[in-house]
Amino acid sequence: MTTFPMYLSEYPNMNTSFPFHLSIHRIKDQFPSHRHDYLEFSLVIEGFGTEMINGKNHKMEPGTFTFILPYQIHKISADKESTLVLYNCMFDLALLHHLGLQDALINSEDLFLDPFIKIDAQDFLEMRNILEEMLEEYTQNKLYKDILIKAKLAEIMVIFERLRRRQNSSEATSKKATKKGIIWDVIQYIHIHYQDDITLSNLAIKFHVSVPYLSELFKEQVGQNFVHFLHEVRIRHACSLLTSTTIPVTDIALEVGYRSFQTFSRVFRDQKKISPTAYRKKNLQHKSMEM
Repeated sequence: MTTFPMYLSEYPNMNTSFPFHLSIHRIKDQFPSHRHDYLEFSLVIEGFGTEMINGKNHKMEPGTFTFILPYQIHKISADKESTLVLYNCMFDLALLHHLGLQDALINSEDLFLDPFIKIDAQDFLEMRNILEEMLEEYTQNKLYKDILIKAKLAEIMVIFERLRRRQNSSEATSKKATKKGIIWDVIQYIHIHYQDDITLSNLAIKFHVSVPYLSELFKEQVGQNFVHFLHEVRIRHACSLLTSTTIPVTDIALEVGYRSFQTFSRVFRDQKKISPTAYRKKNLQHKSMEM
């Protein structure tokens, strides 16, 4: 019997104006095979184990830093009688765009770079200190904390990319990108331009491929068709606006790319099993209970 990887579509703090979550995970056995549509990185601070990303295994030990792109299938297993302890961070693809790092970290060339690095003692200490400071900011409610977290996130990702390119330089330069690499450029484009009238046809023209080929890439690399993917991106942004602003629901529909409120309402209900108005009310009640 074939076992399909889990599809994780939500994480804490996702449907807010700052879709970012950081925590310390402890894995005693394994975290099963799964994929998701957001970015994720981890830094092992204790223990030993193995991680599989798209069918390739690598060791996990103190100093192992891993950067997971959307839709990559991955699984973590702790060694026998060992507990893996790691910083784990999940954040929206749009954050890379705001930080100006999307071109550096997500492009067709990066498909041929290892998604992990082994950090030496000095860089490990620096990374760990930054993450400790980031976690402290994240778990408190200080003024301008989002700005400071973004700065530290940018620092972490720049350190990772510098080290990764140094460790992969000889191997990466000997490989050439294929057309399959464009799917990440297309995904990035959709995350930035989700408000526009995007169709599979105009994407195919923009990225110089055929409609059937691009459609097949979505099914193969993303695990769903283009229309469903576009709806997910738009509804995610709608959830953020519903919970963090007082913009009327009808205006939010237009803001996230729907020209018809009826279509927006139907798609929202299909995905969230609740109406947009009820979703806003439920989340506002939840926030008021926490205060």
